[in-house]
Formats: sequence, structure tokens, C-alpha cells
Amino acid sequence: MVLWQSDLRVSWRAQWVSLLLHGLVAAFILLMPWPLSYTPLWLLLLSLVVFDCVRSQRRINGTQGEIKLLIDSRLRWQNQEWDLLGTPWVLNSGMMLRLRRVDGRKKVHLWLAADSMDTGEWRDLRRTILQQPAQQ
Repeated sequence: MVLWQSDLRVSWRAQWVSLLLHGLVAAFILLMPWPLSYTPLWLLLLSLVVFDCVRSQRRINGTQGEIKLLIDSRLRWQNQEWDLLGTPWVLNSGMMLRLRRVDGRKKVHLWLAADSMDTGEWRDLRRTILQQPAQQ
């Protein structure tokens, strides 16, 4: 039985926050007074920040698609069933879910941003998820 469902969109707020944080770290690296002998380290650090920014944007885009909250603290997302672990961390802008695949092989943290779904869906999700008992 489905308690809640939504078709998740890309969270523009999450994308902007990610870009802002990576941009601040890159600006810090660029503005530091590096000695000339540290140029390889400087380039390596800047490259790592750029690659992490790209990886972050891909992960944010990867959370799109249909999601369903099922009975017994189960979630159906990306054609797989997941168990909800513990109590979700809930803010006004989103919630962090700790998930474990039903077969137990993989654990993930899923950030569901409030702007990735309609306002009514977000309100229903908050109400439903906070009423459910958590699994350990």
C-alpha cells in the first residue's frame, strides 16, 4: 500500500548551494598566497574541487524520478525498495533519509529537498514520515 508518492524534480536550491560552496572553496584556493614551488599542489586542489563540483551536480540530478513511501517504513525509489533507518533529519528546506536496500547490501543517505516536489506533497511527506515508527 502506498502512503505517499511524488515525481521528484531537480532541486534548484540544492544545485545553487552546491555551486556556491564549491565556488567559495575554489576562490579560497585561488586567493591564498601560494609560493611558486607549491603550484602542483595548488593545481591538484583546484582540480579536486572542480571534479567534486561536477560529481555533486550529477548526484543532485540523479535524484529525479518517481518515489513512493510504502507501509512498514519502506521506500520505493529508482526501481528498488529501501528500508528507512532511524528518524529522518527534517528541516523546512528538506529532509535527510537514511536508507538501506531491502537485500541489505547498500546504505545511502538521500536528501529530499522541499523544492523538488509540490508544496502539498512536501507537507504530506513531512506529516507521514514523522508519524511512522523508525527501524534501527
